Amino acid sequence: MRGVSLIAGGGAYFGGRPGFNRIRKARRNDVRRSASSAAAPGGQPSYWQKVAGWEAPLKAAVTSGTLSGLGDLLAQALISQNAAREGKPAPAYDPMRTLRMFGYGFTWYGPCQYYWYNLLDFLMPVKTTANFLSKVAANQLILAPITLTSVFGFNLALTGKADLIGDKIKNDLWPTMQNGWKFWIPAASINFYAVPLKYQVLYMSACGVLWTAYLSYASNTPQTAPAPVAAESAPAKSCCSGKKAK
Repeated sequence: MRGVSLIAGGGAYFGGRPGFNRIRKARRNDVRRSASSAAAPGGQPSYWQKVAGWEAPLKAAVTSGTLSGLGDLLAQALISQNAAREGKPAPAYDPMRTLRMFGYGFTWYGPCQYYWYNLLDFLMPVKTTANFLSKVAANQLILAPITLTSVFGFNLALTGKADLIGDKIKNDLWPTMQNGWKFWIPAASINFYAVPLKYQVLYMSACGVLWTAYLSYASNTPQTAPAPVAAESAPAKSCCSGKKAK
């Protein structure tokens, strides 16, 4: 009888809901901890786990596309004002140009920013002076030339001038980057110092309305005929036009 009572008592303990649930919950927690530790060193999710999903990239694409289009509207308004100031007829508004800039922000620049800023945060998650300076420098030395090259190529290719992409990059990339540093180094410093990661695309895209106005202005500047004198003066001309656009 004693043995029977022990068996019955053990069955009641293991079969009873409170005790059984505690064991099952502990096992689930062990599985979750094992999966988390396997994701990346230190139990942190990997970069690809961090950026998984389509909602956040799509939101970044819509945000950047909308503000890029707004920047082009501003650029065309500046061109019209310059023409009126010089006594020249103002060019007609070009909706396709605005649509191209929207397409650039939507298909490339917005998603690119999303994955880029998450990568920087993944590689340098701790807020230190060294990480802060590294993020600002990487933004200007890696992201900036990629962005400028892509927007020049995007606009020229869609306007049937793909053969001018090489000359455009050669003549305008460096002076455009120099002008960009005057604006983007302070903007990026604020971004990496004070703006939470989930708002960084929105903040930089909002700052980019003015920059996109200049970028759209510069990327749509007509190319001069190739000649030794024109080639020598092209960077200076682009630089000056950048100052006006600002």
